[in-house]
Amino acid sequence: MPDTTAPRVVVVTGAASGIGFATAELFRDEGATVFGLDIAPTVPDGVTYVECNVGSKESVDAAIARCAGGGRIDVLANVAGIVQFGRFEQISEAEFDRVHAVDLKGPFLTMQAALPHLRAAGGNIVNVSSVAGNVAQPYATAYAAAKGGLTQLTKALALELSPENIRVNAICPGTVDTPIVSHVASIFPPDLDPRVADRLMMMLPGPAIAPAEIGQAIVYLASPAARMITGAVLAFDGGMS
Repeated sequence: MPDTTAPRVVVVTGAASGIGFATAELFRDEGATVFGLDIAPTVPDGVTYVECNVGSKESVDAAIARCAGGGRIDVLANVAGIVQFGRFEQISEAEFDRVHAVDLKGPFLTMQAALPHLRAAGGNIVNVSSVAGNVAQPYATAYAAAKGGLTQLTKALALELSPENIRVNAICPGTVDTPIVSHVASIFPPDLDPRVADRLMMMLPGPAIAPAEIGQAIVYLASPAARMITGAVLAFDGGMS
């Protein structure tokens, strides 16, 4: 049986900025032992930084092994992600592969590596997908494909692991107030068709979601209060989807 008296061990990917940073802070403030995985070391104070390229199996396996040094992982929060924006015909194979390596392959690799340790703890997984994985977003086709895949991966794995009482859920945010979103908004094509411009305007800040708001939802889904929730895809988008 898992030791319920010990601090929870929480692994957060993408912990150096944005949603991942805020999520790591929230789990830390709850008293958890938090490992922040990222390619940059700017994780919150009190969070153990573990260098990790989530698109590399070798890097992920080494990082997860370090996090599970005590033999257990209670929560895996897959937050790391990158965006893609531009016309479909201009997407290079390298860009397509990079987006999928981080946004879809990354969660696959971390979940697979962490699963034995989640079993030991009776743990659970929360994946951060996107509104773009639920409804069509023009000029973000590679990103939408990756996030749609992550949403379905979450639901399929939740079914597979439900007999073991390991919960797997996803959150699909709309526009979150991060530097990435601001950059995307600044490079919209000037000759947009009005029929797609309206959809893109829905992605712009105003009002944007604070990263900590998504972090609070992650903390809830990973908590005992959500013990009956698995396979859920929580739309956190102000009605966009």
